[in-house]
Amino acid sequence: MATPGQLMFARGLSPTARLIIWMLLGASLAVADVRLGALGVLRSTFSRVMQPVQQATLAPFQLAAGVGGFLVRHHELQQERDRLRDERLGLQRELYAARDSQRENQELRSLLALARRPGQSALAANVLYQGQDWFSRRITVDKGASSGLREGSPVIDAQGLVGQVTRVYPGASEVTLISNSEQLTPVFVARTGQRALAAGASQIDQIEIRFIPIHADIQPGDLLLTSGIDKVYPPGLPVARVIRITRPQGGAYARVECVPLAGVSRDRALLILSPAIEAPRP
Repeated sequence: MATPGQLMFARGLSPTARLIIWMLLGASLAVADVRLGALGVLRSTFSRVMQPVQQATLAPFQLAAGVGGFLVRHHELQQERDRLRDERLGLQRELYAARDSQRENQELRSLLALARRPGQSALAANVLYQGQDWFSRRITVDKGASSGLREGSPVIDAQGLVGQVTRVYPGASEVTLISNSEQLTPVFVARTGQRALAAGASQIDQIEIRFIPIHADIQPGDLLLTSGIDKVYPPGLPVARVIRITRPQGGAYARVECVPLAGVSRDRALLILSPAIEAPRP
C-alpha cells in the first residue's frame, strides 16, 4: 500500500515535470549506451525475441510473392510450351511436304527415264480415283480426249508398267491394270529371254504367266519385261517379278505367280505413252 508521501509526490508532479524526467532518463540511457555500450545486450536480446514475430509478420507477404511469381512463371511456361508446340507442328508439316515433294520428284525422274525412247511421246497424268469395284482393277486418270489421249495407250509409273487406256472421255480416261484377268501382256524373262504371256490372277495384287512349259528356265526373282511383239507396249518396260513357281506332276505347263512392280495403290503421278498402233479394246 502506497504511503501518503508517495501519493502526494505522484499527484504533485505535473505532466511537464514527468516529461522532463523521462527525457533525462532517455538521455542518460543514450549517453550510457554510446559511451559504455550498456544497452547492446538488451538490444541483442530484444532482437532475438522479436525475430520470430518479425518472420511471422513477413511470412504472408513472402508467401503471396512466391505464389505470384509461381503463377507468372507457370503462365510464361505455358505460353512457351504452346509456342514450341505450334513451331513443332509447323516444322512437321514442312518436313512432310518436303518428303512428299522429294518422292514425287524421284517418281517424275524415273518416269522421264522410262519415257526417253526414240519417237516416243508421253503425257503426264494423275490418278483421280480407283474404280467403284476394285476387283475390276481399273483406275481413272485426269487426262482424256481433250489432251489428245486415245485408247490403247500404255500407262506407266516410276516402277514399271501400270496398264492400258481402255476408255477415253473428254476430260478423263479409264485405265485397265495389268492385274485385270482380261488384260494380256506379252513379256520375256530378262535373265534368259524366255517369252511368255502375263495376265491377271485371282489375287488382286498378283499376275500369272500362262502357258509356259513346265521345264522352262524360270525361277523366283526373275524380272519380267515387255517384249513389244504386240506393237502396243514398248519393249523393255518392267512388268513384274516372279515370286512362286509350281510345276504339277503330269502337267504340261507350270504355274508361275508374279507380283507387279507398278505401285498403283500408292502412286499419284503416271505417264501415258503413245501406242505404236491403234490397239483394240481388251
